[in-house]
Amino acid sequence: MVLCEEAPAPAPAASESVSKSPFPEGFEFANVLGIGKQEEQEEKEVIQPIEPNKKPYFSTNWERSVAYHYGLYMPEMYFQPKTADEIKATVAKYAETVHQDAPKDACKYLQIEEFRCLHTNHFETQPQVASKKCMKWWDEMQKCQWDQVKFNNGTTYIEGPQMRRRRAYIFYPDFKYA
Repeated sequence: MVLCEEAPAPAPAASESVSKSPFPEGFEFANVLGIGKQEEQEEKEVIQPIEPNKKPYFSTNWERSVAYHYGLYMPEMYFQPKTADEIKATVAKYAETVHQDAPKDACKYLQIEEFRCLHTNHFETQPQVASKKCMKWWDEMQKCQWDQVKFNNGTTYIEGPQMRRRRAYIFYPDFKYA
C-alpha cells in the first residue's frame, strides 16, 4: 500500500540548465572541452612515489671517478626521491622567485611549468624519463624566448607589414630583371 506517490521532478529546460562551468551557456563547446578548469586539472596531477635507485658498487675510487667523468655514475641519481609535499613547496618557492625576478616576462609561466614537470617526474633520480616527458615545455619555452627577443629588438612585423620579406626564399627570382 502506497500512502503518497511523488511525481518525478521535471527536467530543467535548456534555458534553465544549471552549469558549474566557468563559461556562460553560449560557450557550450568550451564547457564540453573543460577549458578554464585549472583547479580540477591540478588536483588530477598525481605525483607517483618511486623507489630510490640501487647504488652501484665500485671496488676502488678511481673506478668511481672514471664512471663519474664519463657520465655513467651520477651521485644525485641515488638520493632519496622527493615527496609530493616537498615538490609542491619547491615549485611554489621557484614560482615566487620567478615572479619577483621578471614580473613582465612573457615566458615565466612556461618556465614554471617546465620546472614543475621536471620535479613531478623526478628529474634527479630519473633524468631520461623526465627529459622525455618535459620536452614539450622546454621546446615551448625556447620558442617563447626567441619570440620575446625578436619582439623586444623590433625585428618582428607584429606592428605592421613593413618588416615582411619581399621574397619567399633567398634565391627567389627577381621578375623585374629576368
